[in-house]
Amino acid sequence: MSWSQMQPEDLNNQQIILVGSAIRLLCGEAGVFVVANEAFDPQSSEEYILYRLKEPVLPILSEHIQEQAQPNSHRPFVITPLSSALAVQLGLDEYIATHRGIELCSLALFDLSGSLGTLHFLRIAHTRSYFEQNAGSEEAEGDRELLPLFIAQVAAGLRFALKSQSLIKEQGRFAAIFHNSAEGILTVDNALRIIDFNPAMEHLTGWRESEVLGQFYFNILRPKDRQGNDLGLEDSPILQVFAGQSVVNREMIITTRDGEHFAVAITASCVRSSKGEPINGILNVRDITREREEEERRSTFISVISHELQTPIAIIKGYASTLARSDAHFDRATQHSRLVAIEEEADRLNKLVENLLYASRIQANGLQMDISSLDLASLIHKVVRRIQARRQDVNITASIPSNLPTVVADRERIEEVLLNLLDNAVKYSPRQQAVSISAHATGEEVIVSVSDSGMGISLRDQEQIFERFHRVGDPMSQATPGAGLGLYICRAIVEAHGGHIWVESTLRQGSTFSFSLPREERAQLPMVVF
Repeated sequence: MSWSQMQPEDLNNQQIILVGSAIRLLCGEAGVFVVANEAFDPQSSEEYILYRLKEPVLPILSEHIQEQAQPNSHRPFVITPLSSALAVQLGLDEYIATHRGIELCSLALFDLSGSLGTLHFLRIAHTRSYFEQNAGSEEAEGDRELLPLFIAQVAAGLRFALKSQSLIKEQGRFAAIFHNSAEGILTVDNALRIIDFNPAMEHLTGWRESEVLGQFYFNILRPKDRQGNDLGLEDSPILQVFAGQSVVNREMIITTRDGEHFAVAITASCVRSSKGEPINGILNVRDITREREEEERRSTFISVISHELQTPIAIIKGYASTLARSDAHFDRATQHSRLVAIEEEADRLNKLVENLLYASRIQANGLQMDISSLDLASLIHKVVRRIQARRQDVNITASIPSNLPTVVADRERIEEVLLNLLDNAVKYSPRQQAVSISAHATGEEVIVSVSDSGMGISLRDQEQIFERFHRVGDPMSQATPGAGLGLYICRAIVEAHGGHIWVESTLRQGSTFSFSLPREERAQLPMVVF
C-alpha cells in the first residue's frame, strides 16, 4: 500500500505552529483560531485551534468574545481592552495584567474562497506589530497593504493545512474500507500492473500483496469464463472500463495460487486524469461460490423432489388402476400385496412431506420441543427393534451400557434423529448389511454413535453433508431414495438441545455418525487430595 505516512497529529501540530506564528508576529501571547462555519468539516477538522491557552478557559474567553464587536472583511482587525480580572482568569500574569494592561485582538482570516475563521489573541496593551505600525500612515504608501498581505498569507497556510487534514482523514477512511472490506479489491496502473492488493484479495487467491505488486494482474488471477475457457486480454474487465464500457457483477472464474478455481462476480471502475485519460483501474472481486452451490442445491432439490414424488405416485396410481379394473379378478393374496404396496408408498409420500415441513419450520426458527428427562438407553433399544422388524435382512448390533445416564431432551425429536441415522446406515450399506449403534457417557454428556461398513463419504462431502438438500455424490447415493433433508433435520434437532453432531468416515470402509446430548446430572468428579 502506498498511503501517505503523515499522521493527523502532525497536521494538528502544523496548524498550531501556523496559528502560534501568526499570533507571535502580531505580538500576541496566547490565543485561539475559531474555524468559520463554511470552512468547518465535521468529519476531518476541529472547530478551533488553541495556542498557549488551556481548554477549561475557552468557554470564559468565548463568552467575552461574543459580547465584543466582530471583525469582517471590511474591518478585519478589532482591538478591545480586557479587564485585569478576566486576564488573570484566562491564565495571564497578574502583575502584567494589572500594571500594563491586556487587550483582546480579533483578526478575520479570509481569501478568495471565502471566510476561513477568526484569530482571537491576547497581548500587552498598546503593543503594535510591524504589520500595524504603518497602517493609515501617509509616509509609507507602500506599506499600507502589509496587514491584508499578512491576512492572505496566514489564510492560505491555514486553508492548506485544513485541506491537508481533511484529505489525510479521508484517506484514512478509504484505507480502513480497503483493509477491512469483505470483498477483494485490487488496483492497477494504466499498464495493468498491480499496485494495491487488499487482505480479502490475499485470502481469496492465496497470494501475498508483496508477491504480486508490479505483476500483470491477468497472470495472477488467470481468469476464465463460466464455461472454464481462458479469457483473452481483449476480455479484460479493466481494459473494458478504460475504453468506457460498464462492468458490473460480471461472473467469471479465477484461479488461486495453488491452482484451485472458484466463481466470482467482478465490478471494475476507472480513475481518470483531468484530461480524461485512465490512470488506475480498480477491481472489486466478490466470491460467489456459496451462491452457486446454493443454486445447485435448489436445482438438485427440485429434481430430487420431483423424482421422489413421482415414484410413489406412479406406483400408487398403477396399483390402484389395476385393482380398479372391472375386467380383472384378483385373489385375496394379490389384492393384499397390492394394497400393502399402496400403503407403503403413501407412507413414503407422507414422510417426504413431513420432512419438507420440518425443514421449513427449522428455517423459520419454529422448532418447538418438549424437554424432559429421557432414558436414552430404552429409546435406542425401541428404535433398533422397530428398524429390525422392518428390515429383517439387516443385523443391527446395539452396545448400550445398562447404567447409561439419563439426558435432558425431547423424546420424539431424539427418536427422529435415531431413526434417520439408522435408516441411512441401512440404506447406504447394501453390500454388508451390518450396522452397529453404541453409547457412552462423559462427565457432561452422552454420546451416541451409529456405524456402518458401507461406501463411506469423501472429505469434501463430509464438510457439507449436514447442509440442506445436500446428497453425497456417489452413484449409489443418487440411486437411493431421499431428498437430502434427513441429516439437516438431525443437526437442527441436536443443536437445539445444546449438543453436537459429526461424522467420521473413510471411503469404501464405512461411516460413523455421532451426536451428543447433555446429561441430566453431571458426573461427580472424585476429589483429589495433594
